[in-house]
Amino acid sequence: MSTVKKLFQSSGLLVGIRFFQRSLGLISTLILARLLTPEDFGIVAVSALIIHFSDVLSNTGIQQYIVQAEDSSDETVNTAWTLNLGLKTVVCLILYILLPGISWFYDDPNIIYAVAILIPVIFIRALVNPELYVQRRELNYSIVFKIGVISKLISFAAVVAVALLTQSFWAIVVGDIIASLASLVLSYSYCQRRPRLSVQNIGTQWSFSKWMLARGSIGYLRAQADTLLVSQFYSLAQLGKFNIAREFTIMPANEIIQPSVEPLLATFSSVRSDQKKMRQQVSLALLVISIFTAPFVAFIYQFYEQIVFYLLGESWLEAAPLMQAMTPLLFAFALGGILNNICFSLAKVKLVFWYDLTSLAIIFSILLAAQNLTLINFIWLRSFVGLFAIVLFLYVCCRLISANFISQLLILAAPLALSFATVFMVNVLIFQYDFLSLIVNGVLFVFVYGVLMFILAGVLSKYSLVWAQVFEYSLIIIRMLQKKLLNIIKREP
Repeated sequence: MSTVKKLFQSSGLLVGIRFFQRSLGLISTLILARLLTPEDFGIVAVSALIIHFSDVLSNTGIQQYIVQAEDSSDETVNTAWTLNLGLKTVVCLILYILLPGISWFYDDPNIIYAVAILIPVIFIRALVNPELYVQRRELNYSIVFKIGVISKLISFAAVVAVALLTQSFWAIVVGDIIASLASLVLSYSYCQRRPRLSVQNIGTQWSFSKWMLARGSIGYLRAQADTLLVSQFYSLAQLGKFNIAREFTIMPANEIIQPSVEPLLATFSSVRSDQKKMRQQVSLALLVISIFTAPFVAFIYQFYEQIVFYLLGESWLEAAPLMQAMTPLLFAFALGGILNNICFSLAKVKLVFWYDLTSLAIIFSILLAAQNLTLINFIWLRSFVGLFAIVLFLYVCCRLISANFISQLLILAAPLALSFATVFMVNVLIFQYDFLSLIVNGVLFVFVYGVLMFILAGVLSKYSLVWAQVFEYSLIIIRMLQKKLLNIIKREP
């Protein structure tokens, strides 16, 4: 099987996993939005902030280390797993010791109870079989797909059941615990390799992980600076609305876009010694992520009120303009994943750390000075500051691989411009504002955008190798669909 075909098949599996998971997650969120209050979501947001930061604070970068390592021997994998498990165990113990301090900072007992119950999730996730990371390295995603689907089904059932019984934030807490336990059990059921404690390559692992720990902590704080400040400047109800808007807006970046390009990112390490191939691979990844991200940005920007009204209900309409204000941040988040992986593949973890530290200081300082703004203006400011920071990071990465910065910007801008032109055109053709019109708008938008993107790729394929690769794969997809359609027609009596 060719590398390109394997990459796209892997992308398809990852997108399939995330699409299924988020479909169930979306359904559960829609159910929860009608059963829980904004204050409940505010409690969950604060609890998740504490737990996820603690998780990141002890993240040794086990997946990134195994993917970029020269080999995936037992010694390499076991040492990476041992170091990660040890650090997360220590962090769990420290968190329990710090609970009184957290109680003083957040004067709400429900937040403390939720944090106390969620702390073991950090340890459970660290116990997951590291063979899954080896499978990702080899672009074998079938096991990852099965585990992702089954664990999500189990957690979905748990969340819905607890939500219907309690109508409280505990539904989300229980769902996180069940999902972690299910992933742990399934990872050992489907993977033959059994990890063991080992410190054989601890020096090599630690030289990589110490910067991942620092970078991860600073990077998480940078990404969550808005949530942290919103939790201090505004009420729990406003935080809950902000959290819902953020979840729905950033969802495409986390659940669809990044999985679709993850196999491409895994190939950076294999071509890092050839700068020309590295530039081509980076350009391809940037183009693919822009093609995936741009339509989400444009559609959410245009139809934010209808999305919130028909998905979450009238009581959540105040969250609608927050979604629109976060659309620049969606593009920045999606792009940030690629830029980080460029640096990781070149063993420039220290560079990512310094970028994250500098951008965190800038973002935090600007937002801290903007505490008197209304929440909507606060979010617009956060989005544009984040977008500006990621463009600067793109410039640094272009210098790192000797790529033309303007060319990479044009690669990113083409799908974005096409998406906004398409969504405005579709909105003119179908301007009613009911649920059926929203669905028709979405279907027509995807179809027209796909056709125009195919035409654009065909035209530019004559001048650009990157566009030629996209056009070639588009033809493969069309032929596959034609073949399936013909098979369906032949089976009809």
